[in-house]
Amino acid sequence: MKTSKILLLLAAAAFVSLFLGQTFASFFGNTAYALPIAGVVFVTCFIPKTNHLALFEVTPDLSALTTAFVKFGGKILRKHVNELELGDGVTIYRGVKVPVAMTKLSAKGNPRPYRENDDTTGNGAKFTDRTLTVYQSKWDFDVDPEQFRNKYLNDVTGAPFYQYILDQVGTEYMAAINDSVLFNGVYNATGTTAAAIANGWNTLFKALVTATTLVPKVVGAITGANAVTKVETFASAQPAWWRKKGFVIKCSYATFDAYKTHYRTLNGFGFQPRANGEYYLDGFKDVRLQPVSWIPNDGLLGVVYDALAFGTDGDRIQVAASTRRNIIEVRLMMPVGLEIEDIDCISVSDNLVA
Repeated sequence: MKTSKILLLLAAAAFVSLFLGQTFASFFGNTAYALPIAGVVFVTCFIPKTNHLALFEVTPDLSALTTAFVKFGGKILRKHVNELELGDGVTIYRGVKVPVAMTKLSAKGNPRPYRENDDTTGNGAKFTDRTLTVYQSKWDFDVDPEQFRNKYLNDVTGAPFYQYILDQVGTEYMAAINDSVLFNGVYNATGTTAAAIANGWNTLFKALVTATTLVPKVVGAITGANAVTKVETFASAQPAWWRKKGFVIKCSYATFDAYKTHYRTLNGFGFQPRANGEYYLDGFKDVRLQPVSWIPNDGLLGVVYDALAFGTDGDRIQVAASTRRNIIEVRLMMPVGLEIEDIDCISVSDNLVA
């Protein structure tokens, strides 16, 4: 651009700026405003066109935000499922599209002293099934972008605001399943709480106890004055093949704290983990005490092998979003199911299923 054109442009901008400054100053009844207003208008004339909106609030593109919730929401929820910490002895099934039969093969009958006769009666292969069924769950909520206009919507250097929302809701979704479903959940298709999403493991244990398929080990109340004795009594009551193989005893954090207190009283020093971070019982072969947050009450749960199952379906973990006026309506969905893979590989104390 030639120098003469630049000077002409500057002069025109200055004239227009002074004119507008004087006009607005007169409108406000104070001529002292003229130069400041003229200065702002003059500078604005030379801001690149694509950045003019930086001086004003940007109206959110609801269609783009709605699409973002749908496109990225499922990935975020699946991430939280992958991070769900269930502890040892639990298998996570991530693709349960139809009920899954967990078949156990065992032998019927028994060996006997040799004789010439055929003795096949009552002998052979035995198949027993337990079925893992997942039930769809949901969390509905509305998002008003206006609430984020001066916050995450303007945070052009950080994560999009929908990611903040989905991450937080995803975290609390998993927390609700952990705290309300995994252990004491009772499935109710018409329920209104997280606990109604699926039958938790303790609900399954109680059904087995009622059917006399599972017999609880007598332990009684666990306190800071008897916890070591109670836990060792429970461990000693397990079958010999458990004790040879090794197993984990799951408990609440309150029970774990009581064990530490009693251990310190008996031994004069603290209950410490080994180099691998696990807490092993003294005098037992590979028997560990493992506190988990999903057991909320007193009691002990013995697990050997992968005895417990947690199921979901990654393809049905999804986010549905639509726009109503300026509100984004969001529905998060995730299937959840719990089951016991092998009844012979679990043991419960009487206070756990009381």
